[in-house]
Amino acid sequence: MKKVLLPIDGSVRSLRTIDMVKQTYSPDTVEVTLLTVLPDQMHIDGQFTRDRMARKAEQELATFAQLLLGWTVKTALLWGSPGPEIVHFAREGKFDVLVMTRSTRGPFQKLGSVATYLVRNAQFLDLIIMRENEA
Repeated sequence: MKKVLLPIDGSVRSLRTIDMVKQTYSPDTVEVTLLTVLPDQMHIDGQFTRDRMARKAEQELATFAQLLLGWTVKTALLWGSPGPEIVHFAREGKFDVLVMTRSTRGPFQKLGSVATYLVRNAQFLDLIIMRENEA
């Protein structure tokens, strides 16, 4: 069974990766992990704000997991810088595939900073970076 990692930031764009997984894999061939990385700014935000952010992110992950009923789905919440945290989590979790969309950065920057970081530092797994259709 393949292990598929979906970094989700809550944007409509990032949620499209769930549809991509549904179109690419069958439920009996993959285990999907939805991952959110929150900025670790405790020195700025304080514990109350951090706890509130965590509760909101966990609720969103549970809601997004419902979009994959019938699939094996796990959720994870991490704190820190998204690129390094995603790479470390993927390596430690022995994931096979990472699916994400690129952020819209205009005609000159083709990938956002997180996608660029992953391309450079996650050669140990297959990356599927979806291009958002420009309107």
